[in-house]
Amino acid sequence: MSRVSLKTAGRVAGLILLVVAALGPWFADTHPATAETCSAPLVWVGGGYCACLWSPAQRLGLAANMGQSAPLELVLCLPVILPFASTLLLLLGERRGVWIGHLWAWGLAGAYSLIWLVGVWHIHPMIWQWGAGLCAVVAAGMLTLELLAARRTRRGAAGETDCLS
Repeated sequence: MSRVSLKTAGRVAGLILLVVAALGPWFADTHPATAETCSAPLVWVGGGYCACLWSPAQRLGLAANMGQSAPLELVLCLPVILPFASTLLLLLGERRGVWIGHLWAWGLAGAYSLIWLVGVWHIHPMIWQWGAGLCAVVAAGMLTLELLAARRTRRGAAGETDCLS
């Protein structure tokens, strides 16, 4: 039976958290409104509530149904999709170039999430996009853990003793 490394488990856990953050209904918070006061980019969700529901999941759904406009929607989702691709490549074989691309993918996902969170909040201060904030936190956490794991691996390869080993 093969043993799953701690790095692999951490990477899979990071992807699961990213999926939960990006695809969940909490990507945007709703607020009380009337149908008349709920205008684009806000969406009337009924029951006296309005929300901005442009999550990455909905963008991917639009890309699948739009035909010619699909490339634009996919580009908007690319920073969220990149960590999946880079993690899959790392699971197939860990090489330095792939790992650097993996760091860039998580960095882009985090930056994209922060831009999404701050940009929408700046335009519509009553909308808090909790999922976008969580995506940014997950991306920052994954970058930190990847760098700490690389440092620990490098330290072990250099023959230094580690008090945590």
